[in-house]
Amino acid sequence: MKKTIKRMLTLLCALTLLLTLGGCGQKAEEGNSLISTGGRDIEKGYAADHVFSLNSNSNFSLNPSVATNHSNQLICSLVYENLVEIDNNFEVIEGAGLIKEWSCSDDGKTWTLTYDTTHVFHDGSPVTGNDMRMSIEYCINSDRYTGRFASVQGVSYTDSQLIIALGIPNKQFIKLLNVPVVKVGTNGDKHPMGSGPYMYNEEGTQLLAFNGHNGYSNLPVDVIYLKEYSTAEDIISAFEDSYIDVIVNDPSSYTNLGYASSNEIRTFATTNMHYIAFNEQSDSCRYNNVRAALQYAFDREYLANEMLHGNGVAASVPMYPTCSIYPTALADSLSFDLEKCKMILENFGLKDSDGNGSFDSMSGAGDLTFTMILCSDSSAKAGMAQKFAQDMKSIGITVKIYELGWDDYLKALEDGELEISENRTVQYDMYYAEVKLRNDFDVTELLQVRNEDNEKTNINFTLSHDPSYETYINNYLAAGDAGRETAYYAFCYYLSNNATIIPLGFEKQQIITHRGVIKGVDANAGNPLYGFQNWEIDLS
Repeated sequence: MKKTIKRMLTLLCALTLLLTLGGCGQKAEEGNSLISTGGRDIEKGYAADHVFSLNSNSNFSLNPSVATNHSNQLICSLVYENLVEIDNNFEVIEGAGLIKEWSCSDDGKTWTLTYDTTHVFHDGSPVTGNDMRMSIEYCINSDRYTGRFASVQGVSYTDSQLIIALGIPNKQFIKLLNVPVVKVGTNGDKHPMGSGPYMYNEEGTQLLAFNGHNGYSNLPVDVIYLKEYSTAEDIISAFEDSYIDVIVNDPSSYTNLGYASSNEIRTFATTNMHYIAFNEQSDSCRYNNVRAALQYAFDREYLANEMLHGNGVAASVPMYPTCSIYPTALADSLSFDLEKCKMILENFGLKDSDGNGSFDSMSGAGDLTFTMILCSDSSAKAGMAQKFAQDMKSIGITVKIYELGWDDYLKALEDGELEISENRTVQYDMYYAEVKLRNDFDVTELLQVRNEDNEKTNINFTLSHDPSYETYINNYLAAGDAGRETAYYAFCYYLSNNATIIPLGFEKQQIITHRGVIKGVDANAGNPLYGFQNWEIDLS
């Protein structure tokens, strides 16, 4: 064993690509900040079996293009290489991945990518442009990457380059290419051929260091053992007993796994955005002024710090706040302010004509009441909705909240109304949702006018018919480096004035290891095991 226990130690819990309607530790700083959950007298965890192990699940696919199981996705990140890698500010990491240089045409519709020709698959054959081309096509047709490559019209290749043609200009398209590459002809295999730092043994029970990989000499262990634990209880128990060594956890999800003992928790940014969307045909929320006023009624810091237990970050616009072009001043101007919300509503003409302490409804009959629906899969969403209802009550507005199961929630969104009894339906005013945005923070599917052609990918249930959103978004995507910040600001300014959706914030996820066992972790949402060759793992 060449590198036996040479150094000192991640399970991907990604959300669905588009709409998912749905804590542990203290508040942490951005990036891979470290939190120890063990007591101060505990200096180090231990390795029960003195080997490095990850969990796997044989009931689900290990094909990286389609893998949906979180454990298997983590394994795939060591067996396959991505075209590019993305950091925690959602920028491409230069020198990482198979693509080493890239350029975009002036019109933003043709990308030329130069790839590293020194990479080889585990069978010794070179990674070619054809392998990369086909891998992109696998992802285009995969539910895991639904919608990501909707604008791709064709992919061609030469001996050293990929050429990708887009139907819609996007000068940030390179950020979408953190996708795995497999060898042509093996995509249908149980274990498609990869070129990553580790390869499967014949039985598929171990990952072996691949001596043909460029980073082979720095890999921290020669063998990674694949264990099999299916239930949450078994996974927690195996981790706490050190039979598996790394976990990636989504603390805001119903799949959240609780961990104790002497662990270290590092958080990393994700594109999982919480937001409020309005039914623009409801009696109350069809008015821009009303929707714009409600931007000030949501306490985003409460969501990030209390409901997400520090595993979130507040955001008033649909972009992660550490991104370079995040419009901080505009976002700050939309911060929680109930008095401002009340003032805007009063300036719009809302009154308390009977002096009962509540605003009159838009029709003048009865008091103003908002109806909100949300999926019952998340205590964080429910808690945030209850906080909103309490805050609105303090300024004279009633909010009725309906927590629905997933199927009923989707049906309500599709129907535009809520069935509250066998013979009675009501029109809802707003819904609480969560979405996994792409790395370019394109929110077209949330705001694009819905029609029969895009119903399968469009998740705009607001009944908005404003085509200007798509124009602003396309201008942002087509903008070069010099004009991108201005274009994005223009979009956000328009969104804040019309408020078809109200962004609340983004989730962070956790990579959990045993205390003192692993150093050098540099996780990101696209690849929690990024830079594994730089890890130091001490299993002694």
